[in-house]
Amino acid sequence: MMQAHPILAMRPQSRRSKGFTLIEILIVVAIVGLLAAIAYPSYMSYVRNAWRAEGRAALLAEMQQQERYFTQMNQYHTVFKAYSGETASGSKYTMSTGNCTGMTDLKSCVALTATLNSGFSDPQVGNIKLDSAGNKTCTGTDPTRCWK
Repeated sequence: MMQAHPILAMRPQSRRSKGFTLIEILIVVAIVGLLAAIAYPSYMSYVRNAWRAEGRAALLAEMQQQERYFTQMNQYHTVFKAYSGETASGSKYTMSTGNCTGMTDLKSCVALTATLNSGFSDPQVGNIKLDSAGNKTCTGTDPTRCWK
């Protein structure tokens, strides 16, 4: 029987890669980055829609309280609940009461405003407003999104 030369015996028979190359990792990172760049704005759009729904629901609930108070006292009251969520720390909006445009007191008309708390931004809608005359507005760049 013939023995292999000692130098040839040390040479590996096949070269197998054990891991990923740098190019493969960079391709995967680029694909993940591209998917994130597409998905994140869409995700934030849905999140902002949820924030707006929270603000609108809080305004409507507050207006209902205001109308109940008006039927009993013949005037509107300052805000009953100063935040939009279950707790003040978890709320996206702070509620405030003011006079309607052109009015000087709360005897005949009240305007409610939901202002986004710091740390949250919604440039399309901004602050959401509702008054007892039924006017629904907002201060953002796209007022068509306020009450949708």
